[in-house]
Amino acid sequence: MDLPTRKAVLETLFAAWEMHPQTERVPTQEALGRVLVEDARAQLSIPAVRASIMDGVAVRSASFQNGLPDTAAWRLGEDFCRADTGDDFPDAFDAVIPIEQASISPAGILSIQDGLKVEPGMHIRPRGSMVREGELLARKNRQLRPFDIACLAMGGIEAAEVYKRPRVAFLPTGSELVPLGAPVGRGQNIDSNSLLAAGLLQEMGAESLCLPIVPDDKASLAAALEGALARADIVILNGGSSKGAEDYNARLLEERGAALFHWVAAAPGKPMCIALVGGKPVINLPGPPLAVLYGMDWCIRAMVNRLLHKPMPRRQTVRARLTEPIQAPANMEILCMMDLKKTEAGYETKQKPWRGGSLADSLGAGAIYITKLGLAGHQAGEMLEVELLRGEEDFCL
Repeated sequence: MDLPTRKAVLETLFAAWEMHPQTERVPTQEALGRVLVEDARAQLSIPAVRASIMDGVAVRSASFQNGLPDTAAWRLGEDFCRADTGDDFPDAFDAVIPIEQASISPAGILSIQDGLKVEPGMHIRPRGSMVREGELLARKNRQLRPFDIACLAMGGIEAAEVYKRPRVAFLPTGSELVPLGAPVGRGQNIDSNSLLAAGLLQEMGAESLCLPIVPDDKASLAAALEGALARADIVILNGGSSKGAEDYNARLLEERGAALFHWVAAAPGKPMCIALVGGKPVINLPGPPLAVLYGMDWCIRAMVNRLLHKPMPRRQTVRARLTEPIQAPANMEILCMMDLKKTEAGYETKQKPWRGGSLADSLGAGAIYITKLGLAGHQAGEMLEVELLRGEEDFCL
């Protein structure tokens, strides 16, 4: 039986999931990284009136129609005035002479450099030349960057309506798990997946809710799931997704008649189970960290981005020559953690061992490659386009 693809899973989930994105109003200085609900337009004009664009002396341009006037009798405040960068000045003056071409003596006598030509509006910034009232500052569904925040502030916007960060609960399950810092006994593992998920969710712009470890007990798991559903928009159950004697999570979802999918044509993480419980998505990710990484990247990220009205990000890619073959079933999309090296001839890459290799080494990969459906692996010497997990500077010679 053919398993559903990642694309089919997401299409079915989004068709069945009745989403209700929530919004909130936050101070502009706290809106970095948030996504605008509506277009943001300037509430005022800057400068509010015309202003000097440099340090100088404001004068009447009409006084210079017949050449350089005799300024010996000019009086400060009546015939000219100081006009520093950004300053307003009396409407009687309509031009600014750069301070490098003029001087004011201690007695207030103005001297102007010979040959200077003065025209109306010279070195003056018109009203609204920086920002105009009503001007579009940022379009809706834009994720705000530092310079967007500056634009909002410049336009007098003190608070922005943004999509509320979806709260995603991560529920680690398994009697073999212990939290970081606890003694690790025989048959036990440290719950590193909670830290992995929390970091990825923060990158996505979601609010992570990492819950305590739940042992392999059906009643305890059911109670923990109900508690998570009450507190979160999306729930991730980690572990117990396969067919082992203590793999209760997937069975729990199936018994409730809520499962949309169990098993996906994507590995590691093939036993993933996807369900809707009380209208909320519950994603049961297998326990291995690489399965969590893959499922978070293609499934949870797509869900969070949909709630935040953001497109899926595109990682930087490079073309690299494969130095060792990749074996992959043609009916699966396999996440390959890749070693990447930059040589004088270009990039070289090879797959880190999937089974039997160091998990820590795999998680430290610099790039990933996902095999294509219908294609049974790659031969050494082929050129692959790999996605970078780190900046190109990490692979310099």
